[in-house]
Amino acid sequence: MSEFDPQQLSLPQWKRALRRAFPERHVMIRTDTGGFQSWTLGSLSQAVAAVVGVIMLGVVTYSVAMVIWVDAVIDAKTAEVQEAQDSYKQLLAEVALYRDQVAAVTRSLEDNTAVMARYVGSEDTPAPRQRADAAAGDDGAATWQEEAGRARDALLGQLAEMEAGMAELSEAHQLLTRFDDFELEMRKTVLQRDLALEENQALTRRVNDLEDLVIEMETAQAALLDHFGAVAQTRIADIEGSLAEVGLDIDSMLEAMTTAGDGDGKGGPFVPADLPILDKPVLKESVTLLNTHVDRLDALRDLTEHLPLTRPVLSGYRLSSPFGVRRDPINGRLARHEGQDFSAPPGTPVVAPAAGKVVYAGWRGRYGRTIEISHGLGLTTLYAHLSKITVETGESVSRGDLIGQVGNSGRSTGPHLHYEIRVKGTPRNPAKFMKAGQHVFPG
Repeated sequence: MSEFDPQQLSLPQWKRALRRAFPERHVMIRTDTGGFQSWTLGSLSQAVAAVVGVIMLGVVTYSVAMVIWVDAVIDAKTAEVQEAQDSYKQLLAEVALYRDQVAAVTRSLEDNTAVMARYVGSEDTPAPRQRADAAAGDDGAATWQEEAGRARDALLGQLAEMEAGMAELSEAHQLLTRFDDFELEMRKTVLQRDLALEENQALTRRVNDLEDLVIEMETAQAALLDHFGAVAQTRIADIEGSLAEVGLDIDSMLEAMTTAGDGDGKGGPFVPADLPILDKPVLKESVTLLNTHVDRLDALRDLTEHLPLTRPVLSGYRLSSPFGVRRDPINGRLARHEGQDFSAPPGTPVVAPAAGKVVYAGWRGRYGRTIEISHGLGLTTLYAHLSKITVETGESVSRGDLIGQVGNSGRSTGPHLHYEIRVKGTPRNPAKFMKAGQHVFPG
């Protein structure tokens, strides 16, 4: 639709932009009864479908990125777990070493206790033994005190080392506690990864289903276009075959209509049409062929609007005299009858069998009250012996418009309508035109 269309100008800016981006598309399906069902894909519904597709693509992309990120996090956490396990094994080895050191210190304490016990026991010996030991001099006592001091210092050092080891054991205990928390967090991460993988798989299946649906829709659309093309081609053959029986040169008439239409005034700014992009060769070929058939069918329908293919009297009549040679109803001699007579009561409506322009409306000798209509392309129709004329010269009429009433004016033996069809001045049998009209205008 052009942006200069009044209906388009009355729309808000966003609706015009939406229609340019997503033009309306129409889908037609022929039913078993011969009718057609059509669906219209509006601009809004197409835009919503496009947004849903973009959102699904974003969700799939996000899920894939999340899976990659979760795998990286799990690998990092696994490395940390491995490192914590190695630290735990090393801590167990250190605990065993401290246990050995505690046993060694315990043995040293026991030895020192035994020495102190012996020393205390020596103070309880008889006076002669004390005097003997005193005689040994003060050097022995000094040596013993030095050994006791060194043992004490060694014990204090070992106790300090044990305190440091116990502090490290406390830190290891805290590390093990954090390791338990970390293991719980890692399990949660693995669960999230599994959920993300399941969601990704579900989205992947959904995308595959949508791709299959798109392929099915493309196939159905191509089949639908081919079907419409075949229907149009069949309809074209029916119309052309019916008109050929009348003896008309269809191609020359269509060319004349095109030439006459080119002389009409036309103009306006050039606005490129927003046509859907067809990237499938099969669809391009089907659409091109369908457009060719539709153009031909439209031209034929336009042509039939100007051909007198229907009856000028719709009901309440009988055919009293055919086209061709007959015996004259007044003098009884053989004569050429250049039309067809419809016997009907006076006042029966007479209608135009095709669109055209009234070129004569009045009394014409033995024809009585007469109307002559030009339908273009060299075709004219004549209606004689009327009782009343309801149109004027120069007036344009359409198929089915009332133009007069059946009468008995002029050279006539009774109320009837004398109906003629001429092609470039040559009379033609109206019965053939009406028979062709039964095929062109079924029902």
